[in-house]
Amino acid sequence: MNLGFQELRRQQLGRVADAVSRWVRQATFGLTACSVRTSDALQRWRERGRQRRALENLNDDMLKDIGVSRCDVYRESTKGFWRE
Repeated sequence: MNLGFQELRRQQLGRVADAVSRWVRQATFGLTACSVRTSDALQRWRERGRQRRALENLNDDMLKDIGVSRCDVYRESTKGFWRE
């Protein structure tokens, strides 16, 4: 009788361990996906800021060549880095 109880207990612990293992994998995947999205957003913001600074450094002839006015540059460069 005691052997049956120990085997039942071992099976229950195995199921709990499996459930915990699945939960940890899912949580890890969720955190990884969140980290990737955050990293992507930071890279986009950094690149957007870099492009806006580069636009500010163009002279009037260069701006005319690409069809952008100084007013357009001002409007774009005063946007927050998070804004498209």
